[in-house]
Amino acid sequence: MYLAKGTGTVSGVTDPRPLSSPYPTLVGTDGAISTAPCRTKGGNYFTLTLQLPRIELTDRTHRKDIEKFMRAYFPATLETLGCRTTADTAAGPGRTP
Repeated sequence: MYLAKGTGTVSGVTDPRPLSSPYPTLVGTDGAISTAPCRTKGGNYFTLTLQLPRIELTDRTHRKDIEKFMRAYFPATLETLGCRTTADTAAGPGRTP
């Protein structure tokens, strides 16, 4: 929620609401943000922010489309990056989920 309500260039989602998902995800009227454990050059997490600046902040008609996009795109991106699944991460190194 901290990132979603931020005012930086890679954050800020209007009227964020949690999305029921395997990954912590917030969807707003003009974008979304999702994060998952993933070891990359930048750290131990991968965070994806979707921003749609041309959508009016009070226009709630795109929320379902944003949800659909995040449900498809975020897991596919994690797979492309070679990130482990949440079940694998929860089990920890050397443990079976």
